[in-house]
Amino acid sequence: MKKVIPLTIALAMTTVGCAATDTVVKPDFPMKPHNGVKVAPAEYKKFDSILSESKLQISEPNAKPGSKYELAKDSNFSGLVNEHFYVDQGSEALIVSMEGYKLRNELRVKNNFPSNLADTFYQLSADVMPIDPRGAMENSPSKNDAMTYLQVHNKGTDDDGTGYIPHPLLRIVYEKSRKGYDDYYWAIIKNNAVNCSSKSGNKGSAECKNAYLKLPLTAYDSEQPTHFDIIVGDQKLVVKVDGVTKVNHDISYWKHLLSYFKAGVYNQFENGKGEAHFYNLEYKVNKIAP
Repeated sequence: MKKVIPLTIALAMTTVGCAATDTVVKPDFPMKPHNGVKVAPAEYKKFDSILSESKLQISEPNAKPGSKYELAKDSNFSGLVNEHFYVDQGSEALIVSMEGYKLRNELRVKNNFPSNLADTFYQLSADVMPIDPRGAMENSPSKNDAMTYLQVHNKGTDDDGTGYIPHPLLRIVYEKSRKGYDDYYWAIIKNNAVNCSSKSGNKGSAECKNAYLKLPLTAYDSEQPTHFDIIVGDQKLVVKVDGVTKVNHDISYWKHLLSYFKAGVYNQFENGKGEAHFYNLEYKVNKIAP
């Protein structure tokens, strides 16, 4: 069977872009039952492309917001398995979880890449299914009702972190409620390269008041994963959802910054546990636009 889901398509073009409504046939994903047996993700070849290029940034559950430590700094994930990071033997899904506000469990692709090369396109692809995100946020204040799964962040103008700004270029998030959309995925895009942190002195500027595009992507599906492709190259940011291009955004303003991918869970809600199952997760570099 195939499931028909109404999708709101938001295309961010050179400026803000346009929005339209379409109906897309979403193919059923081959799901296998969970059996609860925890296996090291490195034992599954389908995760090789990202594990071989990444390290794990993880927090202690319910620790101080923002705190984290690193594992597999050399990208050797052999034998690395714990209650928050494992593959379920039955479903063969990579399961990541974390409990606590502004805490994370994320693979950080170590390659810091430029976004302005005309012949090189960096891609992160995922089949991801969050587990009861609305329930996880039940005891969180309504202003904190989001969870991030995929990111394009920045390292600054150099691999040593020079010129870093504390803002991701892109976050793919689930939000419980925003602008009349309930249980939806959103693309949160930094629309300039201005440092808008509280210590920057820019926070009240016009650039910082209009620093983000917030685009609805598709409804959360609790029965099967949603497929995301994030592609960065030739001064463009492209986001595809279940094969449909939802974002095609000019990021020429980002060309002096190096970027990197992250995938996992980052909790932007309080008093709960975030969990996501990644049935596929792939990192690759293409010489032609995907």
